[in-house]
Amino acid sequence: MITTIRSHRSHLSALLLTLLTAGLAYAEPVASVVAVRGQATIERSAKTITAQPKLGIELQDTVATAPAGRVKLLFIDDSVLTLAEKTRMSVESFIHSRSDRGKSLFNLLDGKMRAVVGKTRFEVKTPTVVAAARGTVILFEVGHRNGRPYTRVTCLEGIVDVHPRTETAGGTSGAAGGAAGGTAAPEATVLTPGQSLLVSAGQPIPAPFQLSPAELNELKRDTSTSTSGAEIKIPTAAPRETIIRNVGGAATAIRPIPVVPTFDRQQPQPKPQPTKVDIGVKF
Repeated sequence: MITTIRSHRSHLSALLLTLLTAGLAYAEPVASVVAVRGQATIERSAKTITAQPKLGIELQDTVATAPAGRVKLLFIDDSVLTLAEKTRMSVESFIHSRSDRGKSLFNLLDGKMRAVVGKTRFEVKTPTVVAAARGTVILFEVGHRNGRPYTRVTCLEGIVDVHPRTETAGGTSGAAGGAAGGTAAPEATVLTPGQSLLVSAGQPIPAPFQLSPAELNELKRDTSTSTSGAEIKIPTAAPRETIIRNVGGAATAIRPIPVVPTFDRQQPQPKPQPTKVDIGVKF
């Protein structure tokens, strides 16, 4: 009898420890704010936090920008997301480790976003499509025309796969999930550098079209945060294995958020000099 009670206590303690560890893992930042123009906020657990440099971004956070507001986020896999004004984006899942390239999933609800994608498999859901890529640069635009949602996806570098988004009994089909009944996801439409497409709700994905350099520059300006020549410097750090699970998963190892760059151009740089990484944040 005593042995049975001790066994139950042991199992209960292990369960509580697992739940506590998982809860701490979910609170770990997966990104940080590196630049803000105007007003931007982070919605987290029914709270609204003002976005400012060095603020950590966690799973399930929704990042929003006000009119004339812009914000740039640096993720622990070195991916960079820049949100233009009047944009809302949520971080749905993020898995990253040294041994596994991992996967990130974002939900762009409205507005415009530029993504500089690292080695992690990167997916973005919008009201009409699911776009997937790795090691590329993409522009997204989500809005409404004549009362119907639309998505515009533009590839600046690399390759982007665009799938139609359809809701099924098991969730969302497309790149992020298969179609109902275990069938294969719809075939992707591939974008190469300089190509763009626009998908309205209820419509099939059209053939991509090529943009002129002037049109590409106009799209880039919408997600730029630069007003002067300040340069961001990101100190390098030894690689550390990291696994961050989305809600419902189990985390086994957590890496702290990377060192956040500074915008102070008056202070001398320490020696040895940190590696310079230009991610386009200029003020």
